[in-house]
Amino acid sequence: MKCPECGMAYVKEIPKDRRLHRTYHDEIVNGVPAHPLKSETVVSRQGDDRIVVVTAASPKAQRVRARKVGEVANREMQYDFGLYNENEPPDDRNIHLFIYCRGGRAIGLAILERRTQVCHYTWEEFDHRAQKTLEERDPRWSLGFTWTHEKHRRRGLARILLQEGVCYLGVRVDDIGLYTPFTGNGEAFARSIFREGFLVAK
Repeated sequence: MKCPECGMAYVKEIPKDRRLHRTYHDEIVNGVPAHPLKSETVVSRQGDDRIVVVTAASPKAQRVRARKVGEVANREMQYDFGLYNENEPPDDRNIHLFIYCRGGRAIGLAILERRTQVCHYTWEEFDHRAQKTLEERDPRWSLGFTWTHEKHRRRGLARILLQEGVCYLGVRVDDIGLYTPFTGNGEAFARSIFREGFLVAK
């Protein structure tokens, strides 16, 4: 059978399938379990909400949790590649994952990384599908991915994640690049942040 809520196909007569479905269903419907860890780095906290940052130097428990959040986001966005693996060795991208937690659940994710291939688009150029060449520049922080759990959308959480992320990194929002192509929601988010145009950074 196929669960109408989480979309997972499983055989309910098989105990292992039922257990796998319970875990998958819970993560998809409610968000990845994310109870506070003593070792986590909290970027900001307000009431029951907190934003934590995960890097290659973070303890493994944090990196595993970040991978699980990325997997849930990946399932929904249907990307062809994994977003993050806790065993990835550090590289020049210096990946930072900012995770929005509400209570004991992770409900948002923003991935910021250093990129060197950059060009600028106005929205008019973007709308007319102008072809531009990426140029080698000094490393620049780029928003590679952002996601908010379906239950918590349209409440400004993605904007908060981005603002807290760039504040932690010591840069301005206007100075970061974006990784294209956009999803429909991603483009709407980008237009709400960058009114005149934006930097592509890959």
